[in-house]
Amino acid sequence: MSITAKELAYAATSQVFTRSFRHLLPVPRFLVRGPFMPGQPKPKDTKPKDRIKFWNIVPGDYVRVRGDTSGTIREVHKVNKISNRVLLKREVNKAGFVPDSRSGTSISVPYSQCQLLVGRYEYPPEGDATKPEVKPVFASRITMSKPFWDKGGGYWFWRRYAVNTVPRLPNFSPENVVSVRIPWPKCTPVSKPEPGLYDTTEDAVKEVTYTPPALPASLLNPAPRIPSEQEYITSLKKPGEVSLPESAPVEAHVHKELSNPHGRAKKQARWQAAQARQKALLRELVQAEYAKLGGRTHREARADATWKWRNQLEEERKAEIKRRWRDRGGEARLLRTKARKARKAAKREERLRNLVLNDAPNQVVPPSSKAPASA
Repeated sequence: MSITAKELAYAATSQVFTRSFRHLLPVPRFLVRGPFMPGQPKPKDTKPKDRIKFWNIVPGDYVRVRGDTSGTIREVHKVNKISNRVLLKREVNKAGFVPDSRSGTSISVPYSQCQLLVGRYEYPPEGDATKPEVKPVFASRITMSKPFWDKGGGYWFWRRYAVNTVPRLPNFSPENVVSVRIPWPKCTPVSKPEPGLYDTTEDAVKEVTYTPPALPASLLNPAPRIPSEQEYITSLKKPGEVSLPESAPVEAHVHKELSNPHGRAKKQARWQAAQARQKALLRELVQAEYAKLGGRTHREARADATWKWRNQLEEERKAEIKRRWRDRGGEARLLRTKARKARKAAKREERLRNLVLNDAPNQVVPPSSKAPASA
């Protein structure tokens, strides 16, 4: 078993807790070698033996990078457990926008160069200072408790402790070393926006629009009768004649309209019904020919029945094609075209019949139009 291409492409995750250890599986070489499309990022990975099983730095924690002279404390945005990289957020700009890792503006640092922030502690004044100073304390060595599986949440959980810190805690003593527990970051609750004009309100969702019919208390009693489809149609056209109970299941009457007629199961059922009808028609024609042999053998009678069966299927196919053509408006379109051509021809004949030419020197009356001389 190995890591899939989708897991490698979405290796950078923002989940706090570990739900599986699939990041320890090997990565196929063809996923890393490529080829890659122009602009497509090239995935990186580390050897399975160098990967970290239990991550103590997760999204939402605050860390600083070892060797950073500025000592900036940054928040962890995402972690890539396949490449052992940590994606840190940059400082918030003037517009208050924090760029994410997809825009390519986040800081990617190795896991080993991150120091986890334990907290801020108050230290006594040093030198000429008279007021205590609050300093951030980072963990230089982290240990963890025994992990256990949380069935309710579906993730592994353990506690993390800072054994050594930089700088030392104010109450540190070499004789009594106390590990400081580091809490996990809390997930911010998702705020629900106010519904707008195109949103469904909570009252409309909770409104009861259908109540199922009451079933009999005993199995010996008959179940309530479901109204027929014709009764449902009549109740819509003439509510005074047929009145349906409010608990009548309307979906039993409109299931044909609500279901997709182009589904695979529906098409297969229609095809099977057509095949069964054709076979039944062939048997019927064969039996009719057998009943009237007229000196023919059964083989000849069956051949004649098969010929009639094929001709009838061909006629039905042509009739079905013509019916579809008529249903989609082909016949009405043809009649409109014929009527338009007839009107056009009639107008042309009328214009030629009412055409009058003025007398001019260059006009010659054809001999065929001259009246014959009387004797």
